[in-house]
Amino acid sequence: MLVHLEDILPEGIEVEVYLEPGDSALKGLDVVVPVKGTFRINRTGHQVLVRGRVSGEVKLECARCLQNFTAQFDELVDIELRPAGELERTAHEHELVSGDLDIEFFRGDALDIGHLAGEQITLAIPMKPLCREDCSGICPGCGADRSQADCACEPDTDPRWTALKDLKDQMNRK
Repeated sequence: MLVHLEDILPEGIEVEVYLEPGDSALKGLDVVVPVKGTFRINRTGHQVLVRGRVSGEVKLECARCLQNFTAQFDELVDIELRPAGELERTAHEHELVSGDLDIEFFRGDALDIGHLAGEQITLAIPMKPLCREDCSGICPGCGADRSQADCACEPDTDPRWTALKDLKDQMNRK
């Protein structure tokens, strides 16, 4: 979904986003239901400010038990867009501050709002998604899902503790 810069009124515009699963803007995401978003777009000189909210549901794989699960997201969006020419003019090295992390660059005279929505969803997904906080994961020995049932495997112990275990066994025999 493209928004041309000349279409952005001085008081700003409001844009509704509706992306079906499989849309090219959602590349790499397994979206379960359509993504919906509302954005307020304002121009200040050459900069464009995009604020709003994007929501939907995505299918993920648990980092501990490897089971698929769905997670809902409802993310606030607050992005400052600057022309790519500005990046090229200031390409010298400088230290980033926290405010620089919300700045993106665009080329041409149009903004791809669908792409921005997809990007915000990608950023909202945790690096290690969990089906639930107390997920026990899989046993590295037998492969059983510990969230469903306990396995009979002995827990791995650090070999450095063997001497203490032997001492404990000797004391228990006395």
